[in-house]
Amino acid sequence: VSRSIGDVYLKKAEFNREPLHPRFRLSKPFKQPILSADPSILVHKLEPSDKFLIFASDGLWEHLSNQEAVDIVQNYPRN
Repeated sequence: VSRSIGDVYLKKAEFNREPLHPRFRLSKPFKQPILSADPSILVHKLEPSDKFLIFASDGLWEHLSNQEAVDIVQNYPRN
């Protein structure tokens, strides 16, 4: 969801200028978007043996491996 509303300066070059704070501005112009609001979609058929499904953004996967996320879910079950 945050990709659809934030970081417009990485999606459209015309927003990579003032009033955007200089710290965030890119020094070189770009022709194609650097960031897209289009999601990456992975299709996986659910099997009877599957126990849970983890929905997460790239922000989670920058900090946790797949196994670490699985371990957290298995160690802290919820109804």
